[in-house]
Amino acid sequence: MAECGYKTIWKLVNTITNVKVTQEIKRCVLKVFDPEGVALRSAHRMRRIVYTNKGPNFTIHIDGYVTLTTFGIVIHGAVDGFSRCMLWLEACYSNNDHRIIAGIFVNFVKRIGRVPRLVRDDAGTENV
Repeated sequence: MAECGYKTIWKLVNTITNVKVTQEIKRCVLKVFDPEGVALRSAHRMRRIVYTNKGPNFTIHIDGYVTLTTFGIVIHGAVDGFSRCMLWLEACYSNNDHRIIAGIFVNFVKRIGRVPRLVRDDAGTENV
């Protein structure tokens, strides 16, 4: 329950139970069930997930930013999971062509001279 916010709780109550609740009731109920989470959210300090990594370039995280697609710009980036250092940030014309992301990744591997042990990305279709 601590990971859920106001909107998630409201959606769960409305879809699962078919009970219509007001914003105020939702806030009161959440304050009773999760006072610590409410306090953290109201202070704008969320709990960070504990994340461990064995070293530099062990795990890299890849993702794309597609909000500018209407202008013909897609931004692909990768971050080192250990140092959180930006490994690349490339702008291109498409996120539907997996060869673009693969080409960026291969250029990165050639540049650093080794292959990362683990590559993570979101569940989207662009980074197959």
